[in-house]
Parts: sequence; C-alpha cells; structure tokens
Amino acid sequence: MSMFLVSMQPSQAQSSMSTAAPMMAMPKCASGDPVVGVNMTKKMYMTQPQMKSKMAGMTADQKQAMMKKHNVKMMCKSQADAMGATMMKPPM
Repeated sequence: MSMFLVSMQPSQAQSSMSTAAPMMAMPKCASGDPVVGVNMTKKMYMTQPQMKSKMAGMTADQKQAMMKKHNVKMMCKSQADAMGATMMKPPM
C-alpha cells in the first residue's frame, strides 16, 4: 500500500512547494497502524487507497495544492482516532 507521497522522488518533494514540506512527512506508525490523510478542518480521514484513487492522474504539484487547500495532514490512524477524526465515507 504505497501512497502517492511515497512514490515521489526526494528531489521532487523538495522542489515542490517547500512550505508544504511538513504535510509531506510520512509518520512512522506501529505495525498494523496505517498512515491516513486527515482533513484537520473537518476532522475526517481518508485511507491511502482512497487518497490514491481520488488523486489519480494528478501531478505532484497538484497533489500538494489539494492537500494544502483541504488542510490535510498525514498521521497514524490511531492518532487520528484519538483526536476524534472519523473515516470519510466513499461517495455512492
């Protein structure tokens, strides 16, 4: 389950929107505790497959812009749960 952020080359990550670098940091989570993208405003999170699907076909800069626009922070699911975040339901 790699995520779009993991697939970026380090040079791309550093060159694209240096102000967004803290959002790019992938946390180290315990085994079995997946990394999720949390919309800090709405307190809702998306799994890595959901994020990958939603951002398919986007460039690294477009992904960065979307994460910044929606105030998304990467964190361990246990941390998201502890702050009261809920999983975003896929559209029907």
